[in-house]
Amino acid sequence: MFRLRSERYALVKYGSYALLMVGLFLLQSSRGTDLRLWGGAWNMMPFFVASVALLDGPYAGGGFGFAAGMLLAVNSTMPEGLSALLLSLFGILFGLFGAEYLRPVILSALSGGLICMTMQAALRYLFYYLLVYRAGPGWALRQFAGELILALPAGALVWLIVRRLHRRFTEETL
Repeated sequence: MFRLRSERYALVKYGSYALLMVGLFLLQSSRGTDLRLWGGAWNMMPFFVASVALLDGPYAGGGFGFAAGMLLAVNSTMPEGLSALLLSLFGILFGLFGAEYLRPVILSALSGGLICMTMQAALRYLFYYLLVYRAGPGWALRQFAGELILALPAGALVWLIVRRLHRRFTEETL
């Protein structure tokens, strides 16, 4: 009947993460806030998943990666589930790698988001633009540069928000 304080904090923390994720999705996909540069649109979800995986581990990273990928599938022309699979696998693997080898700092989160964005761009180019439209690599690099310029400042802001939520709702054990 009575829950421990740490259990309540975990529920509030993960609920806050979910609200932030939905807010980021609405911000990047709504009309008027859908920023584009050189054919690329901003995507803050890789940075969100990297931040959660870095601060809360692979289980939280994989779970929120799956949920973020399903949200992105709603607003995408890709077959459903591919972005959810990619982001959930990324959240799990980056959470495991981050727990072992990385410090929970902004550069680690930004590099993780950049790795995920690079994988998404390479797969999108190979299996969509190259096979269907036979587009050249210069066009894909220009689109990726546009995505990168738009997403890096937003990714830094996402890290700061996720870190603030994590610190607010995580109890320190002595």
